Amino acid sequence: YKAHVFAAALRVMFQDMQRANYIGRSLDNLLQDGVRMAYDKHMDANVYVGLTDYGTTGLVNNPDATETTAANGAAGTATWATKTPEEILKDVNDALAAGWAANEYDETAIPNHILIPYEQYLYIMTTKVTDLATETIYDFLMKNNAATKAGGDLFIGATRWCKGAGTGSTDRMVVYNNDRRFVKMDELVPLSRIMSAPNVANVCYDTAYMSNISEVQIFYPTSISYVDGI
Repeated sequence: YKAHVFAAALRVMFQDMQRANYIGRSLDNLLQDGVRMAYDKHMDANVYVGLTDYGTTGLVNNPDATETTAANGAAGTATWATKTPEEILKDVNDALAAGWAANEYDETAIPNHILIPYEQYLYIMTTKVTDLATETIYDFLMKNNAATKAGGDLFIGATRWCKGAGTGSTDRMVVYNNDRRFVKMDELVPLSRIMSAPNVANVCYDTAYMSNISEVQIFYPTSISYVDGI
């Protein structure tokens, strides 16, 4: 378990504050929005791939997760863009079934979250099952996956961190159980404005922001797996 501090500092020049007030804009709010955006990006990286400065990993690159390679479809390739809806469903169900089996078929441990790159996500969201159908591949997957058939709920979402994350820089599908019993990340101290003080030497105001967050904690490595090559 590793935790680290996110710290940021703002320096607002007095003359810039006066100019902003003159045109009716809050420079302080603009800078706070910038700090919040930097923090959100920091959290995004921390959750999905960890931070090399702290030696941590995330949901997409945990070394203890089981890694497999997607099977080739009838077209001779494993990528979803070349597979039929049934072949894509098989990739999903094989991963769900393997995760469930790895957890001794505990009904509460069947994977319920899938993360894929945006390209694959947009493909299944916009491609119809057949030329004459109104149902997309995404709709087909959501209705026929093993988790839903077992009485659970499946979430399929996209993240840029899955792109090229697999072995040989292939695209990766992450399959896991999104429950605090299996995986969590703690925001021990939310991002806060700690203090602000005038800086006479530089004719400005200095403001410090700080938070304390943990790495992603995978309590049961059997609850997360990767399928590369999709």
